[in-house]
This record gives sequence, structure tokens and C-alpha cells, in this order.
Amino acid sequence: MRYLDHIQRCNLHDMSDYMPWEINGRRVGFLRPALAERLAAFPNVFTSAADGLTVVPKLDTPERRTEAMAEVLTRLHQEGLCGAARNEPYAVVERVGGPHLMTVDRVAASILGIISTGFHLNGTVGTGTDLAMWVARRSLTKITFPGQLDNIVAGGQPATVSVAENVIKECQEEADIPETLAREARPVGLISYTMAVEDGLRRHAMYVYDLDMPHDFTPRPFDGEVEEFRLRPIAEVAAIVRDSLDEFKFNCSLVIIDFLIRHGLITPEDPDYFGLVTGLRGAIPR
Repeated sequence: MRYLDHIQRCNLHDMSDYMPWEINGRRVGFLRPALAERLAAFPNVFTSAADGLTVVPKLDTPERRTEAMAEVLTRLHQEGLCGAARNEPYAVVERVGGPHLMTVDRVAASILGIISTGFHLNGTVGTGTDLAMWVARRSLTKITFPGQLDNIVAGGQPATVSVAENVIKECQEEADIPETLAREARPVGLISYTMAVEDGLRRHAMYVYDLDMPHDFTPRPFDGEVEEFRLRPIAEVAAIVRDSLDEFKFNCSLVIIDFLIRHGLITPEDPDYFGLVTGLRGAIPR
């Protein structure tokens, strides 16, 4: 297989399978037709638009929309159409970095087809031929992607904290990385993709961070989400991504490919170089 297979998998979708929904004329998400039909049965929250749904004008503040949608999601959960709330508020926006028009629980991000964001952190040791990367193995009891390999730290982006604050928080919670070290993490870019998933549409942007870690520091599982951490030579990490589609959690492979490009370990001589560089920052449908 090829590195490009990971990027192509993460961008498999057909927008004709979805209907848009909007707030005050701003398109914020995409719904499968069956869910759009169900949401239309909540006339205090949604009304029909030209080609989809729109939030009713009387819900004229983010707070009112948030409260109304929470009630809808509770009903959908009772009907088996949505998972249980995770108590992580995600912003509903028209574009990455745009104003928060409302918030919804993280569990509803894909079924509502909203833009979600998060961050992934590369934790590395050494340089040149001695470069190695800390790789996490997800807990075998996690509901999502149990036992798969992961970046050392990653997390969804709540609406209530900044990305930098989230990095520090998740570093401590997932890997017992102290704040003084976590503050040295450097923002190095962004990866985006749109992917059809089982419960809807994942429109996702990941802020990418690099952290040079001391030789004498070993991360350790702290909150139960990670089974183990292992320091692997970068050539070994690259080979796992290149040769396997499912050893790493699907979007973590994109983060590693990005790292390999930025550090000259995937070069312009690779016949897929253009597709890799451009594919890591796919346009998010709006």
C-alpha cells in the first residue's frame, strides 16, 4: 500500500448523500435525509429551508439554540438515534475559526455533520538518524478504536477552552506530561479532511503540535485512555504507517505523514508527493 491510501480513505464521502442545515443563513452542518426528516418533526427548533433545514428565527441567541438542541439530542438518544452525552461542548460554526453560533455535545458532531476540531501532538526524542517518536497504544477497553496506535497525546477541542489550554490539559491527563514541558509544544500546522462515517459526516480539522521531549522523561498512562507508551525509531513508525491501514487510528496516520514530510523523510521524489501535501489539507465542504 501507499501513504496516500490513508489520505484517500479519510476523504471518502459523497455530498449528495447529505442535506445541509443552517443558522441565520449560515450553513453549519450536513444531515443524512432520514435524520433531517426526524429533526423536521421538532418545529420549535427546525423549519424547512430551500434544500434542507434551518434553525427557527426565534432561537436568536447561541444560548437559546444550545438549550433547544440539547433537548432534541436527549430525545434522539432515547430513540437510539444518538449516543449518550459525553459532556464535552463542541462549537457549531460556519467555518474553522468562525464565531460560535451554538454548542452541541461532542457525541452529535458527526450525526449533525458540523465542523469539529481537535489537536494531535507529536512527541519526539533526538534528531537525525537518532530521531524517535513516542507512540501510544489506545486502551483495550476504549469504545472507539481500542488497541490501535495513536499519537502521544490528542484530544477533541471543547468550545470552552483555547487550543493551547487544551494541549496542556490533555498532556497531563493522558500522558502525565507536566505543564512546564507541555508549554514547550509548538503549533506547526493544521490537517483537515471530510469523511463519511457510520453515523453521519465527519468534517474535521486537527491542529498539529510538535514537542521535543527530554531523553530522561517517560510518559505514563494517567487517565486510563492509553494502554502503554513506547518510544519507536522514526523509521519504524514510518514503516507501520506505510505498510498498514489499521495499525494506527485512521487520522493519526495523517499526522505522522505530515511530520514525515515536514522533516524531509518523505521527499519530492515520492511519486505521490503532490497528492500527499495537498491531500492533508482538504477543503471542508460548506
